[in-house]
Amino acid sequence: MTTTRQGNGDAPDQKEQFQALLVRCRADVDAGPPEAAVTTRGRRHAGLSQERAAAMLGVSVRTYGDFERGLTRAEPDFLERVASALHMTAHQRHAMFLLATGQEPPQPFSNQLASVPAYQLALDSNVIPGYLSNRCWDIELTNQAFRDIWAGTERPTNVLRYILLTETARDTVLLDWPEGWALPFLRQLRAALAASPWEPGLVVLQRELEDAACSDRSLRELMGRSLDDEYIHPNGETRMIRHPKWGPTRITLLMTRPLDAASGHRFVWMVPPKPVDQMP
Repeated sequence: MTTTRQGNGDAPDQKEQFQALLVRCRADVDAGPPEAAVTTRGRRHAGLSQERAAAMLGVSVRTYGDFERGLTRAEPDFLERVASALHMTAHQRHAMFLLATGQEPPQPFSNQLASVPAYQLALDSNVIPGYLSNRCWDIELTNQAFRDIWAGTERPTNVLRYILLTETARDTVLLDWPEGWALPFLRQLRAALAASPWEPGLVVLQRELEDAACSDRSLRELMGRSLDDEYIHPNGETRMIRHPKWGPTRITLLMTRPLDAASGHRFVWMVPPKPVDQMP
């Protein structure tokens, strides 16, 4: 982060607006399960603390505090990281840039899906199970073929959380769970955190895994093994699942490149070994 001290010429009400915006955005961020964040003064609150925000952004608490109070001027790339870490809407990001720099943001903010109906139509037009997820593996759109896989069982809303932390996933749906599913996705999460260490959704996932590993020996051992090698998800990898109609079957995972850099949205298709109408 490159910052400079603001001069005394800045209107006090502008700094107050800037601080109020960031405090409000931090308060709206889900701080994770299950307890509220704790500040260095011991106070508990429901949103994201300054300490957590600073850690996600890779700066000291003092540096972030000065930034939030409008005492320093940040470069655009740092403002973009703040917008991502605090899950800002396009309007909030726009206001932050104006208050911080007096200028419009450099490019449109695309953390939201640009055209939900079109994406949903693309999914619904395909008989192959498919979904659309973001950079944190949150599943935002699905088709009926995807939903059919989880008929009568808990349906995933986040790919990694389902694979790594849901018991029914291990026991009933995901075959060859340790080697085929858990280990590769643990390595994917590590790679994602290395690329976006300030992304709150990824940080929360990692913390949930660490908490679960305290009482889950299998998960703890796999997390240790995941450090032994790097992993980049290539298209065309196969996994074993138990489909309610097809029975145990090997599916091939195919995905698009990210549809936009800000959100990381992508389509993922779970392709069976034969055309759907030829499956049992």
